[in-house]
Amino acid sequence: MEAAADDRKSVPAGGYHGAWPIPLYTSKQDLKNRATLRGLRRNLFDKCDGPVLLLAVHLCDTLSLRAVDLFNEHEKVRLIALKPCCLPPMLFAKRGDAFTVGQHTFDAREVCAPGRFRAGGVWDGPPRADLIPRFERWTEHLLRGIDVEGAGGAGGRKAQHYARVQLKGGYQNQFIFAE
Repeated sequence: MEAAADDRKSVPAGGYHGAWPIPLYTSKQDLKNRATLRGLRRNLFDKCDGPVLLLAVHLCDTLSLRAVDLFNEHEKVRLIALKPCCLPPMLFAKRGDAFTVGQHTFDAREVCAPGRFRAGGVWDGPPRADLIPRFERWTEHLLRGIDVEGAGGAGGRKAQHYARVQLKGGYQNQFIFAE
């Protein structure tokens, strides 16, 4: 049933920017592109007056590595909430690659997995429940790559949290938080 037009919430005429008590800026970027990562510092982080919260949700394959890099490399990024998604594809393992995030390096064969979603959301690969141990290793490696000491050496906190939000075969129920 459709709500009456006067019951619907609408975006303020000037957008949400002026309506929030804390300025909120959003930016959709291609984190696989290294030039984009460099541009984020110049065009976003360096222009912010206050701290940056990096909300990284549903990051497929190696995008989680890039989000951790952003947290580690930019002083103004003070908090990350990371929800990794799909595991890296087997291409990395077959090439014998190693992933490096922060000061942590690990073998791609530990975390890469076969399979992918095809058109219509149909999974083509091993039973998704079989990927749980790989996903747990993936999130552990991401957590180990997060540097919470920072440039000032003050030391922050980081943690991994399990919350069952994906049902019906989903296994990506690990979250990472760091400050």
